Order: sequence, then structure tokens, then C-alpha cells
Amino acid sequence: MAPFRAVADVDDAILLWMPAGATAWHFTLPDGRGMAQVPLPEWSASDRVPARHTIDHGVLSWHPRGRDYSIRWFFRPDGGFFRWYANLEAPPALWRHGDLTGLDTTDWDLDVVVEPDRTWRWKDEEEFAARLTLPEAYWVDDEERVRRAGREVIALAESGAFPFDGTWRDFRPDPSWPAPPRELPHGWDRVET
Repeated sequence: MAPFRAVADVDDAILLWMPAGATAWHFTLPDGRGMAQVPLPEWSASDRVPARHTIDHGVLSWHPRGRDYSIRWFFRPDGGFFRWYANLEAPPALWRHGDLTGLDTTDWDLDVVVEPDRTWRWKDEEEFAARLTLPEAYWVDDEERVRRAGREVIALAESGAFPFDGTWRDFRPDPSWPAPPRELPHGWDRVET
């Protein structure tokens, strides 16, 4: 979970920003073990709690509606762009709860890292393959859909098409934007019924 600021919400995509130094949260078991330290069946069957961590780079995150990925522009603390990151994930669901707005998705573990020269590599491919062998505990049920999303991103990167055409590499946040919250906002754990 991360406190992004909405930069733009247009018909086909949502654009979000989170500065370097922001507090975000990932889930652990109550004893502090993270997903990488726990067998997947145990992880899937266990209660989890949010654990804070600090984001060490700025993130501009583009979420195209109806696509199985989001694209992130990573920026060093000095503001310089250093790479794209394609997060393969379920299409986002936008929600509102009082004055809180969120974007929920399910991460599919396999990702694509794209360097400024548009060379690319798969990320977490071994982890993804290992988890697919545990269908009773793994939330990804369509390997081909995930790989197809990755191949779509790779084709865009190789061709230099948007979003890998240089757009937003010079992004600068509005200096008047307030710092993101350091605590989880009330309602972050809402459940849709």
C-alpha cells in the first residue's frame, strides 16, 4: 500500500505520483516474516499485518484502464529519471470511501524492467514459475494472460512507443503538493460487500 497523489484521471488511464522518502506499507505475518521467508501455502492461509517501509525513489505510476499492467517511471531523489518498471497486475479497480480514494489491483509477481535505452529484462521469473506449481495457494490462475501482458509491454519498449517514448521522463511534481501521510489513513482496510 502506498500513498500516491492523483496527477491525472482521464478516460483511459490514471496517473499517480509518490515522492522519494514516502512511507509505504507491505504485508508481513504478525511475527514479521515477509512473503519471501514463508512457504506460499502458509502465507496464503495466514493473517497478515501492514509493515511500514520508506520508498527510496520517486514513482510516477500510469494505470491504463482495461490493461493487465501499470507502468512506473522511477526517479532518483535528485529528480533524475533512472528506469521504467512494468508491474504485471489485474486491471485496477477505483474506489471511494468517505474522503479516501484508492486503486486496488492484484500483483501477479512477474514484472518487466525497462532501462532508459529501452533494453528490458523479466523480473522475478523464477519466483513466478515456482509459485505456479502451487495452484491451491497461488492467486495467479492464468499464466498465459500474465505473460501476454509482459509481451505487450516488451513490444512497446522495443518499438519506442508510448509509454517508452520519453514522455514524462522529465516529470517534476508540483512543489506545492503536501507531503504524503506517514500513517495509514482511516478506511485503508475497508472491505467491499
